[in-house]
Amino acid sequence: MAEVQATALYEFEGDVSNGELSFKPGETLTIVQQDVGEGWWEARNYKGQLGLIPQAYVELIEPPMPAFPPPPAPIASAPAHDHNGWSNSGHQQSQEAWDDDWSDDDEASSTSTGDGVGSVNQSNASNPQALQGGGNFGLSQANPKRSSAASTSPPGTDMSKYGTVKKSFNRFSQFAKAGGEAYMMGHFTSTNVSSADKINVIETADGLEWQPNNQPYTCAVRSPKKESKLKGLKSFIAYQITPSFSNIVVSRRYKHFDWLHVQLENKFTCIPIPPLPDKTISDASMARRGSIKTRSRYEDEFIDQRMKLLQLWVDRICRHPVLSLSEVFQHFLTCTDEKKWKVGKRKAEKDEYTGGKFFLTLDAPPTTKQLADVDAKMETFCKFQKNMEDNMKTLSAVAYDNRKKHLGPFKREYQKLGASFKTLALTFSLDSGTYSQQLTGAIDFTGDTYNEIGNLFEKQPRNDLEPLMDTLNEYKGMLGQFPDVLKVHEGAIGKAKECVKLQGENRMQENAVTSVVQRADVISCGTLAEINHFHKQRCVDFKDVMKTFLSAQIKFYAEISQKLQGALDKVETS
Repeated sequence: MAEVQATALYEFEGDVSNGELSFKPGETLTIVQQDVGEGWWEARNYKGQLGLIPQAYVELIEPPMPAFPPPPAPIASAPAHDHNGWSNSGHQQSQEAWDDDWSDDDEASSTSTGDGVGSVNQSNASNPQALQGGGNFGLSQANPKRSSAASTSPPGTDMSKYGTVKKSFNRFSQFAKAGGEAYMMGHFTSTNVSSADKINVIETADGLEWQPNNQPYTCAVRSPKKESKLKGLKSFIAYQITPSFSNIVVSRRYKHFDWLHVQLENKFTCIPIPPLPDKTISDASMARRGSIKTRSRYEDEFIDQRMKLLQLWVDRICRHPVLSLSEVFQHFLTCTDEKKWKVGKRKAEKDEYTGGKFFLTLDAPPTTKQLADVDAKMETFCKFQKNMEDNMKTLSAVAYDNRKKHLGPFKREYQKLGASFKTLALTFSLDSGTYSQQLTGAIDFTGDTYNEIGNLFEKQPRNDLEPLMDTLNEYKGMLGQFPDVLKVHEGAIGKAKECVKLQGENRMQENAVTSVVQRADVISCGTLAEINHFHKQRCVDFKDVMKTFLSAQIKFYAEISQKLQGALDKVETS
């Protein structure tokens, strides 16, 4: 790409060991490379030194207009807009092709950005100003992927102050990528948010919270059905979704859930979106359910299990005071017309308030938060998040092992004991004396009792351990989404502190610093409201699952006790 000039807006003290370049306000830099990624560019200063710079700290210098008009293009040449992803015809073609592709039952996440990346990059190369602004910090949006509940850290990572993993060379990775830096520095010019788009954060006795949904509802995921298209060449499973507020059934495929997940992730920057269950099932997942053979994605057991997990996911969204009222989720739950679906789908994909611009929609209490107090709360939650995530993994492993024992060793040992009693009774039956017959029958009955107890052990996990494991896995997934949210907040607080420091050194105006601190407060309010929602929902969920687990255990052992009492009564009356 051609080199362009940029003016530094703020001072930046780069970390030389990480290949960063320091500069002063007003300094002119030559931008060598704009596709470094995650809000960073490569630049050269007047001394010829190369290094990485944060994109938000500089402003591209527009090239001067030529003094005379350029010569007309040759008649035989193709129109320039044919090679430009911003042309109307090209965009429409891409959108229609996207719609066609989106109807296929592929494994990839469905999002319009996938078709537009190449054209956007090409446009940016010829139009540097196109990189200015935007919730993605001017970078072309990468194809979003559903977050996995379990992930490994890449090589060369370290820990942030909140204990979350980040790339070692990029101190602003998630913050810049989410558009937080651009929001903090006031780069978004359009701030007139309609009342319909506003999201309220309120002050309560328990702290900051999302304004509750005064009309809560539920949603049923039922009746999975195998369907096909293209005369049977493509098959898929459709689920029937019924929200309680309308009782109108809509049919949704897994890819519709996947598309919804991407839209929620793109928009709600400070809300961790729970991961969806896998589209296909792994050997480990089937082993968790006690199956040892490979399962087809169309087998009843897999379909029912995925429906159950999708129901848990939908329940989680329905209970969230912000997500449950979001326009994209309502569209997902209610739209029955194909044309209206496409219109709503495109509207969601073009939502203005995504990434960093999401914070423009937050209506937070006007009180100024002390940065030190917010820092302390965040560090406490980060420690909680890390410990709870470890707890979920440990308890899941223990529950899984216990479940395996119910299906194998526990059942086997009780039935071995039952078989031994049955063998003893068979031997006793060789004595035909009347004095022995009742005792022989009682021992034989005891053998049957232990066989039945073995079968009870095999069936029991579905009543107690499996509901517990589902909740643990759901929370493992949610906790795994929090680090990115926390890194955005950490970046906001860091930027506010940096600006306060610059003010103390008379290098930044007081009104500019006040604006930055106020915007940091908004991000803090949204993040703390989400943390409070998480804690309250956690208490509800774990109270329910513990009641289910303990009640099932009591019923289970009471049934065993009842069976053993029956065997004892037989022996006593023999």
